[in-house]
Amino acid sequence: MTTTRWSPFFKQLVVIAGLIGAVWLLFRIHVILGPLALAILFAYVISLPVNRLEKRTGWSRTLLAAIVLLTAIIVLIVTVVLVSPALYNLIVSFGATLVSVVTELLNVTPRPVTITPELTFDLGPLYTPVNEWLRSVIQPDLTTIQNLQRYLFPVATGAASVVIGAVTSLFWIFFIVILVFILVRDGPRIRGGVLNLVPLSWRAELDRLISELGSVWNLFVQGQFVMNSVIGIIVWIMMAVLGVRNAPALGLLAAVMEFVPGIGLTIAAIPSVLIALIIGSSWLPIPNLAFGIIVALSYVVLGQVENAYLMPRIVGRRIALHPAIVIIGAAAGAQIAGVLGILLAAPTIASLRVIGSYVAHKLFDLDPFPEAATSSDAKAAWDERVAAHPLRAVLFDLDGTLIETDDAIIERIVSLSSFLEKTLPVAQRRRMTRRVLMANEGLANRAITFLDIMHLDGALFKVNGFVRAFQGHREPAEFAPVDGSTAMLRQLAQQRLMLGVVTSRSREDAAAYLAQQGLGDLFWVVITRDDVRRLKPHPMPVEKAAEQLGLSPEQCVMVGDTNLDVRAARLAGALSVGVLCGFGTAQDLRDADLVVDSPSELTKIL
Repeated sequence: MTTTRWSPFFKQLVVIAGLIGAVWLLFRIHVILGPLALAILFAYVISLPVNRLEKRTGWSRTLLAAIVLLTAIIVLIVTVVLVSPALYNLIVSFGATLVSVVTELLNVTPRPVTITPELTFDLGPLYTPVNEWLRSVIQPDLTTIQNLQRYLFPVATGAASVVIGAVTSLFWIFFIVILVFILVRDGPRIRGGVLNLVPLSWRAELDRLISELGSVWNLFVQGQFVMNSVIGIIVWIMMAVLGVRNAPALGLLAAVMEFVPGIGLTIAAIPSVLIALIIGSSWLPIPNLAFGIIVALSYVVLGQVENAYLMPRIVGRRIALHPAIVIIGAAAGAQIAGVLGILLAAPTIASLRVIGSYVAHKLFDLDPFPEAATSSDAKAAWDERVAAHPLRAVLFDLDGTLIETDDAIIERIVSLSSFLEKTLPVAQRRRMTRRVLMANEGLANRAITFLDIMHLDGALFKVNGFVRAFQGHREPAEFAPVDGSTAMLRQLAQQRLMLGVVTSRSREDAAAYLAQQGLGDLFWVVITRDDVRRLKPHPMPVEKAAEQLGLSPEQCVMVGDTNLDVRAARLAGALSVGVLCGFGTAQDLRDADLVVDSPSELTKIL
C-alpha cells in the first residue's frame, strides 16, 4: 500500500491542533490533576525500594510492587492509629497555649514611640485591624463558622451528603492506589516507550535528560523528609532546653513548615517567639523580653546551620535555588495546585531549570551535558588567560592563606564541643564548624563595611574587637605562617612579580606579621580594612591594590582560601587562585580559575 507524505504545513497544523487539544483536555479534567500528581509522587517514592529489591533479588517487578505497596499501606494505617491520640492531645494543648498568647495580645495597647520631640510614631491605628483579626480567630461568629463549614464540606450536610462524601473519598483513594501500582510496575516500560517515540539519534540525550530530572526528584524525595525530621527534632530539643511551652508541638510545627520552601523555619519561629514573649520560660529566671530575644536568636542560628551545613548535605545543591525564586514559585504553586503546589514548588522549579538549560544549549548548538572540567582543562584555560594578559602582581589574603589562623579557630571550637562526641564525631564537627564559619564570614565583613560607611567609629571598634576575639586574635609573636608560604613568597619576588596583601585584618596585624617573618620588603602594597570602605567580597580592595601598583586588575591574581577572595577577584576582573589550606573546600572554591592544595604550589604555576 502506498501512502502520501504530509506536507510541512500540514504537519505543523497537526502539531498545533494537538497542542490545543491537549490544553483543552487539561482544563476539562483539572479535577483529576491533584490525585494524579499525588499518585505520581507516591509511585516515585514506592519505586525506590522496588528498584533496589529487583536488582538484588531478581524477583518479578509485579510481585515486588504489590508487596512494597501493601507494606506501605499497612505501615501508614498502623502509624495513624497509634499516633492519632497522642497527636490530638498535642494539638489541643498547643492550641490552648496559642489562645492564651492571643488573648494576652488582645489586651495590649501600644503606646506612641517618641524618637525626638518632633518625631513620634503612634502604632495604635495600625494595631486596630490586627486586634480585630485576632478576635475573629479566637471568637469566630456564626457566619464565619458557617463559611468555614461550607469551605471544608462543600456538599450540604445530611446523611446523604455524608455517604456521598465517603464514597467519593474511597473512590479517589482506590484510584490513587491502583494508579500507583500500575506506575511502579510499568515504570521501566513507560520510560522505554517514551524513548521509542523519538528518533534514534535523540534517544541518548533524552535518556540523559530523564536521568537528570530523576536525580533532582530523588534528592528531593530522599532529602526533604530527612531534612524535615532533623529540623523538627532540633527545634523540639532546643525549645525543651530553653523551657518554651509545648516544645514537642513546636518541633512538629517546624518539621511540617519545612515543606514550605524558603520561609518555613521563619514561619515556625513566630509561635515560639510569641510564647516566649507572653508566657516566658519554664525555668530560666529572666524577663520575657530577653527570653523572646534568646528564642529568636536560636532560630536565626539554626537557620544559618541549616543553610550552611544541613541543606547542602541532606537535600543537596542540585535543587538549591534562590529563596526569592522559591517563594514566588511556592505562591504560584498554591494558586495552581493548593498545598500540593507549595510542597512541590522547589523540585518543580529545579526540574524546569534543568529543562530550560537543556533547551537553551540546544538552541545555541551547544553540548547540553558537558563533562566536568578536569584539572588539566583548568590548567589549559589558565595558561590561555595568562598568555592573553601576562601577570604582573600576586595579591594574597592573610588568614588561612599565609597565616595559620583558620585551622586554629576550628580546632578550638571543636574542642569546646567535645561533649557532642557520642552524637557528632570530631570529623563531622570539624566540617560543620568550617561550613558555619564560611557562611558567616561574608556577613561579618558586610556588617563591618556598613558601620564604616556610616562612620560609627565607636560601634565599629566594638564589632572589630568582637571579631578579633572570635577569630582567636593573638599577639604578633604568636603568628604562625602556613607551611612553605615564606619560601614561596621569596621565590616569587625573585621572579620580578610584584607582591601585595589584601586582607580584612587591621593594618596593625598585617604589619606585625610581615615584620615578624621578615617579609616587609617583599610586598609592594598592603591593603587592609583600614584602607577601604568596603571589604571582600566587594571588589574595592582588589581594585585599590591594583591601582596603587599602577596596574589593571587583569594583570593581577588574587590568592585566597575562601569564596570571598574568589568573588572579589572575579568582580574586579582579576584572576583568582584558591588554596585548600584554610576555611574553603574544593566545592567552595569551584569558581576560582585554579585551585591548589597549598600556597607552596604557586611557584609552579606563576
